[in-house]
Amino acid sequence: MVSNQLCQLQECERSPQGSERLESNCHASVSADSDLSWILKQNAEPPALQLMALPSHVWMAAAACLTDETTDRDDRVSESHFCMQVCLSTGWQNLGRDEQKQICFSLAAGVPKFAVAARGCTYIIDLSNPDGLTQTNASTGTVRRLRIFDAEAAAAMATSRGRVSIEEARRQQEFGPQSQRGGAPQGQLDVLEFNNHAKLCFERFAATEQELCGEWAVFYHAYSFAALIYELHAAVGSLLFQFDAAQSPLPRLLMDGFGDIPDAPTLIRKYKHEYAHTARDHHPDYRKVCISAMCSLVALGPEVSPPVFFVAGYSCDDLSFRKVLEHFLVSCYVPADKIQHLANEIILLSERYSLDVSQYGGAKCKSEKPGHMLQIFVRRDLLDQFAYASEPYGEPHQERQPISRWLGEDLKTNWGQARIVAHPKFFMNPDCVRMRVESADPFFQQSRSKFQCELTAVLETVLNEPSLLEQATTGINGGTLPSWWSAEDIEAPMPRRGLRDYLLCQRRPCTS
Repeated sequence: MVSNQLCQLQECERSPQGSERLESNCHASVSADSDLSWILKQNAEPPALQLMALPSHVWMAAAACLTDETTDRDDRVSESHFCMQVCLSTGWQNLGRDEQKQICFSLAAGVPKFAVAARGCTYIIDLSNPDGLTQTNASTGTVRRLRIFDAEAAAAMATSRGRVSIEEARRQQEFGPQSQRGGAPQGQLDVLEFNNHAKLCFERFAATEQELCGEWAVFYHAYSFAALIYELHAAVGSLLFQFDAAQSPLPRLLMDGFGDIPDAPTLIRKYKHEYAHTARDHHPDYRKVCISAMCSLVALGPEVSPPVFFVAGYSCDDLSFRKVLEHFLVSCYVPADKIQHLANEIILLSERYSLDVSQYGGAKCKSEKPGHMLQIFVRRDLLDQFAYASEPYGEPHQERQPISRWLGEDLKTNWGQARIVAHPKFFMNPDCVRMRVESADPFFQQSRSKFQCELTAVLETVLNEPSLLEQATTGINGGTLPSWWSAEDIEAPMPRRGLRDYLLCQRRPCTS
């Protein structure tokens, strides 16, 4: 067995560079003020391998797993027994599947230094460097650290050093999935009985909830017409910050507003002193940073029940979605004379993929099922930093506060709303927040990855130069360029087809 062989390997020499910085960024509570907190660093690295000591058939088997198109992307990486990552300015990121295959083939041939092609560039991979593995961009000369390690050992190590203790995670697992705790009745799911697609969506939600209930609390955010905005956030986040847009949309991306309201305690104070006396959770400053959610798949209310609202979704009717779309493009520094045309292109693309854009001047989805449900997992030790229990309209509900206590016991969670500060720095960081989406329209659900590819290609027609990418990043970040950001991390400048290929290579492949 490959795993048995890996267990016999000794850990190879690690590069000590940056260890002090890595250790200083491992906190139970994370700061929104530090550029380095965009991607949380770990205070230790997974065990590396003596790569050349492994027999060639091990690497060929790993390459075969990565080649299997019928297997989900995460399963392919897990079954290959290896995780391969590069250290970018934003932290360690997984290499694309094609890059990993090329590395596996070279290792199988016993070659310690070789070239790989990815995202329109050529990289020199050097596994013989005594100071650690490296990747060098052949065009720019940029050198970055690589690491290749046993995926199973890394997972065990991540659990042992996680912010949620092993004992607490086991206790939460014993309580079971959040939606079933306290003996909560599951009868609400009966409304899906005659909608097979919706039933499958909720079965996937339930399975993920079961899998992650130890270290993560879960929320459910229902929406409809906001879908285009969320998808656009994800596409731009993927383009500029390497957000995994194939996995989920992104509720917020503009940093404007999070400087004043970086977390839930701040939002609660501002609500009590300001918003409660005006528009409550409809106040523009509140909406900039916060989304509403339920805490159970079978929630009865108030106002929203996920099974009931899944097909139609949930939306406010007191704002212009077209203006929100155009404002976002303005914030990305899209040239003024191109905003209307770009907005129309995005709307037409959405219509082709059956995304309801009737509130943007476009067409309704053909299925007349515009609803979407975002499943949001927040790491338990960060719950009180980003969420609070609320009444309708955002009023804090003291009996269920702090929300970490309520969601951390074997109690029913099928009644009561929550509010989440959807800070993009942490929503784009899977060490803090993890998301998955299900859509009521079967065609959009099946084609969402392809939609994301084409949406990114449309954006590329405007954001097609390093200077424009830098301007967009500056606008999104509230007027200043993050100190860690580099156009090289997204391999700009890219060929015209580069962004689409980048998405295909870095994320899961497009499927129709």
